[in-house]
Amino acid sequence: MRGARGLDLGTYGRAFYLLARHPQIMLGPLIAAIAVILLSFVLPAGTGFVGAANSGLAGLFEQLLRSFGLAVAIIVADSAWRYGRAPFDDALNTSRRRGGDILMSALGVSFVTYVASLAGSIVPVFGSLALYAVATYFMIYALPAAAIGGIPGFASLQISLERARAYVAPTLLVTLLYLLAFGVQILLLPLLTPVFEANPALASGHIPSLISAFIQAPVGAYVGLMLAKTYENVSYGRSR
Repeated sequence: MRGARGLDLGTYGRAFYLLARHPQIMLGPLIAAIAVILLSFVLPAGTGFVGAANSGLAGLFEQLLRSFGLAVAIIVADSAWRYGRAPFDDALNTSRRRGGDILMSALGVSFVTYVASLAGSIVPVFGSLALYAVATYFMIYALPAAAIGGIPGFASLQISLERARAYVAPTLLVTLLYLLAFGVQILLLPLLTPVFEANPALASGHIPSLISAFIQAPVGAYVGLMLAKTYENVSYGRSR
């Protein structure tokens, strides 16, 4: 059945082994998370028009930074899956060469998911979240297509749409993983609040955000591993 091609549940277990063996896969998401913290110094939140403008720009830049960090993780992960080695400097060189396409892909995905969320907001309670999830499903392969598939910019969105429509089962599974990781990213600091309340020294300054960044890094790396492998499976088959 074509829709189930690329569904290899065993890779979800093997990805943990690869992550333990190649911890450098975490560097892209980690650096991106730290860059997001530094961004808060450049574009501080505030009130009024300036504060709203800063908040909007910061939100966009944050998405692009996290997407680029994930793209680097995908490139490193792809090398780990294929060759059993994952040199981070090679991944950086590749991400620089394809940086424009990666950022255009990330911008396109952000626009599609934003419009979907906005359209869904007319439905009470879960409308926005539901349409965001649907848009994410169809755009899930855009970043891997740009990062490791070499697909130019916005064309990666069309590739993702085609792969998602053709291979439902693996796409659904990796989308659920991505959404779970996204939820962890949003809820992590609130979930850690009791820890910070019990240890006031950890709650000072940007320490909570740094702790969150170091927790997000392995989560992002694992998602990168599964996005790289699932994209490869649905694009080329498991034998490549």
